[in-house]
Amino acid sequence: MNLDNLIIATRVRTGWSAIDLGFVVARYFWVRSCLLYLTIATPVFIACHSYFDTNYWIPYVILWWCKPMFERPILFMLSRELFKQPMGFWRTLAHWREWMLPGMGWVLTLRRISIARGMYAPVSLLERPSASDYSKRTLVLGNNFASQATWLTVVLYHIESFLVLAVAVLLATLFPDHIEFSFAFFNNLAEHSIVIDYGSLLLVAVVAPFYTAAGFMLYICRRVELEGWDIEICFRDWVAKSVTHTEPSPGAADD
Repeated sequence: MNLDNLIIATRVRTGWSAIDLGFVVARYFWVRSCLLYLTIATPVFIACHSYFDTNYWIPYVILWWCKPMFERPILFMLSRELFKQPMGFWRTLAHWREWMLPGMGWVLTLRRISIARGMYAPVSLLERPSASDYSKRTLVLGNNFASQATWLTVVLYHIESFLVLAVAVLLATLFPDHIEFSFAFFNNLAEHSIVIDYGSLLLVAVVAPFYTAAGFMLYICRRVELEGWDIEICFRDWVAKSVTHTEPSPGAADD
């Protein structure tokens, strides 16, 4: 990582300040992030409904379980853009081996149940440690920010659920002759499986960039604190200014 190209201010932040910074970054890359999420998630959605057309709840569980995989291209793109490496939509997809393969087996099994996975996802993708080193690394990173990373997961999961419920209520209000929103609606989910799942997928894609970016900023800000990136950058700037001031001017050299 070339710290000279870092586009965010390097200073020690609280966990909540890091999350707020992540939301700002997510807004800037929101459209591209949503498209990346849907590009990976939609084929999985179609395959789930092709193979599990009778069990309406299985596709929903699979889509939920595979969320870390769908967030991978967003995280990869942000990790490059943060250091002034342009990574557009198609270029991100072209580098799929770099974000799809590293540690994916662990991410979709044992590490999937981590409630602070948003902050730890960059460890698997960017640092690629062994299993034992991963545990040590996450223990160090989560020493100060584990609580904030946990609340990030809890709050955004409830926001996703609220959006799904709110859209269902909105549709029932706008089209009362076609949609009857009652307890019978939930009892007949099998009849509306594809509509509910695809609508949920769209809403999750809306929230995913914020979750991924906020978790990544928690990771970055923790590394700034642990490794002294802010001090290193200030020292480099000081050295550069010192060299500039000590260089003789062209006129002095002629004299």
